[in-house]
Amino acid sequence: MIRQILLIFMTLWSFVSYGQSFEGSITYKMEALNPNPEMIPDSIWKEGMKSQLGEKGYMLQKYFYKKGNYISEIQAGKEKGYQAYNPKNGLLYSWQEKSDTAVTLNSKKYMDELIETIDSEKSDTILGIYCKSIIVKSKMGEMTLWYNSNYFKMNSKFYKGHKYGHWEAILKKTGCLPLKIEQKGFMTYIVQTAVEFEEIPVDDMKFDIPKFKEIIENSLN
Repeated sequence: MIRQILLIFMTLWSFVSYGQSFEGSITYKMEALNPNPEMIPDSIWKEGMKSQLGEKGYMLQKYFYKKGNYISEIQAGKEKGYQAYNPKNGLLYSWQEKSDTAVTLNSKKYMDELIETIDSEKSDTILGIYCKSIIVKSKMGEMTLWYNSNYFKMNSKFYKGHKYGHWEAILKKTGCLPLKIEQKGFMTYIVQTAVEFEEIPVDDMKFDIPKFKEIIENSLN
């Protein structure tokens, strides 16, 4: 189930020196909200999310970052999954806990063409941090990202060619990791909001990708 949720909902999300890049973890609350309340009653939508994601009705996604590496741990109800980026080949690996099968996405390809990134007048305060926002427009939808360039700095050069989720373009624009992402598209409304973070050293072994018996290539991106 985690693999299916990842493939449907996972959308990833500056100009500073390598030595200043954020190292540590950020945990996001990831909600799949009702994209069309006029067609789908909220009560039915919420019950559907609880049946898919557990009683809370949302996922927790904890990202660990170190230079060009990132890995996320996804908790949905009683299930746990992972997604890791391999900077050597540009592949994203997704798998469930204790699984010997992984699904890969090529981060250097993305079927959703970027149109433009523009500054937005929206602002928010997340974890006590004032955030401004940008809007990322693409052929398949729109994302709004809230950030503060004084926090969670990240060098876009670490992710050169990372087109999936428009990640490189976002980092070039913001210069840092986002604290909130709102994505809207056809029958899709996803909100990721940071709920905690730690700026701590991360062991390189944290980003090791297991050896799998089977690796399935997802060619839909």
